[in-house]
Amino acid sequence: MSGTDPDGPFKLTVDPRNDQYDPDDGRWLDQVSMLYRALDASVDVVRDQRQAPGAKGAVDQLIVALGSAGAFQAAIECFRAWLDRDRDRRIDITWDSGGVAHSVTLTGEAVDTDTIRDIAIAAVSQVGGSPWSAGTERS
Repeated sequence: MSGTDPDGPFKLTVDPRNDQYDPDDGRWLDQVSMLYRALDASVDVVRDQRQAPGAKGAVDQLIVALGSAGAFQAAIECFRAWLDRDRDRRIDITWDSGGVAHSVTLTGEAVDTDTIRDIAIAAVSQVGGSPWSAGTERS
């Protein structure tokens, strides 16, 4: 991570999921690691830990800091490529916008314009740029 401050880039918490594997299964952890490496090579990321309700200890989480439209596009491309490899995968994404928590789940079948529109609108409002046009399609 490049040392961004809390008021800087738009931040997403990324939580990869798959119902076919136990969260501690080595095969699943390898798949998650592959996503994290792809994101780390493309955008600013920070690994953090949070307390999970009902669990002992902390759970690792990945936070992606998006400071530009290019970073946003790079993150979406990483998500799309990782999800395309296995239809049982999904990514739960959460973010805060104006003090309100928001979330969306990306699946291999739903990483399209409509699915990412809410994230894009929130990112633009925080980092600046042109608003998301209703008729805009991904390129």
